[in-house]
Amino acid sequence: MKSIFFDYTPESSRVTVSDIEKITTKLLPELHQIKNAVGSGYKNEYASLNLSSNSQMIDHVKNLVAKKKKDLNICVLVVIGIGGSSLGAVAVHESINGVLYNELSSEMKIYFVDTIDTDYVRTVLLLVEREFKNGGGVLLNVVTKSGTTTETIVNFEIFLELLKKYKQKSYADHIVITSDRDSKLWNYAQNEKIETLEIPKNVGGRFSVFSPVGLFPLGLVGVDIDQLCSGALSVVDSCTEKDLKKNYAAESAAFVYAQYKKGFSIHDTFIFSRDMRAVGDWYRQLVGESLGKKVDRSGNVVNVGITPTVSVGTNDLHSVVQLYLGGPRDKLTTFITLKDDQDELRVPQFDEFDSLVANIQGKTVASIRAAVVRGVQRAYHADERPFVTIEIPEKSAFCLGQLLQMKMIEVMYLGYLLGVNPFDQPQVELYKKETREILAAQ
Repeated sequence: MKSIFFDYTPESSRVTVSDIEKITTKLLPELHQIKNAVGSGYKNEYASLNLSSNSQMIDHVKNLVAKKKKDLNICVLVVIGIGGSSLGAVAVHESINGVLYNELSSEMKIYFVDTIDTDYVRTVLLLVEREFKNGGGVLLNVVTKSGTTTETIVNFEIFLELLKKYKQKSYADHIVITSDRDSKLWNYAQNEKIETLEIPKNVGGRFSVFSPVGLFPLGLVGVDIDQLCSGALSVVDSCTEKDLKKNYAAESAAFVYAQYKKGFSIHDTFIFSRDMRAVGDWYRQLVGESLGKKVDRSGNVVNVGITPTVSVGTNDLHSVVQLYLGGPRDKLTTFITLKDDQDELRVPQFDEFDSLVANIQGKTVASIRAAVVRGVQRAYHADERPFVTIEIPEKSAFCLGQLLQMKMIEVMYLGYLLGVNPFDQPQVELYKKETREILAAQ
């Protein structure tokens, strides 16, 4: 199987081997903690590490996917969720199927309703209603761990009204609810005889992509979820290895932490693939919610955090690289690149264009992109801007599973180094409390 590759050198990362080794030595207690959690089920906060090996859960999801496809002839899948309830699925779907999937798909379209935005929600409603009028099958997948997320319930009610209009007697067949067992939404589903998928105990939203949260919608749009989970499982052992050269998660965490201690508090994920942009969005939430904390594990006020940003090559070379190479020295970069693919899309052999841009005639687009990546990295190196690179051999389910699992373990390590709990998000509750009070007063 092809595997992702983490490329770290002291010259490009601006961190010595000695410094990396000192930091990874600090990680040994957490490494043992994570390693001991593997295979122990869902009894503690490291529960997500055991999702990819849960064959019973994966088979259950696959069976429900097959059942809904057979029974409903689904033309449109609407995933209603926010944050960790949708970002992982979006990341994998767009990386594998492409951002223009809906325009090219002749079978099932997918829409992620992940915000309460009047214009966007109304547009998706119109698209779904058009399918109803054309006799197409529609499935709503409502995803919320707590079962009480305001934005998710608002959108569910709006789409449920439309569903009941066209499927008054059988609307329950067109809904699958993914939530914690015995949440209020779970109990509603049970009363309405709506299919449910359980989010395992202690699996937080941003760590849930290998649970039914991600697997069910991905399975419906043709992603090989067996391969996705196999990819994730394949790096769990290596990411708990004491041998630094084999442990990409620890090595990456050490790089980020070393630069953070030097004052580099902005971590840019620079992705050279338009289809993989959403991987950056997923990682942004993972870092933001996991590491941005007011207090440490002892309750001391520390106000720590790494600010995650996302850039996409090659378009953002013409928007923000001027800032990255000319602005403040407060940014570290992880480049995510694709190994030269075999796609034969070529620039035509128009010799008269050689005077406009030399040395591109007849070359593949992939080879030109690779040259751009090398040029960018040379520029970063020459200006002593710290970076590392993760190379993806192909946009496959297996490799995406590897990348996402490695990044989740990396963030666990970073939480330990920063002394904070990477599994909670207490400040997120503040806006929810204020919103409920405002709504109650209206």
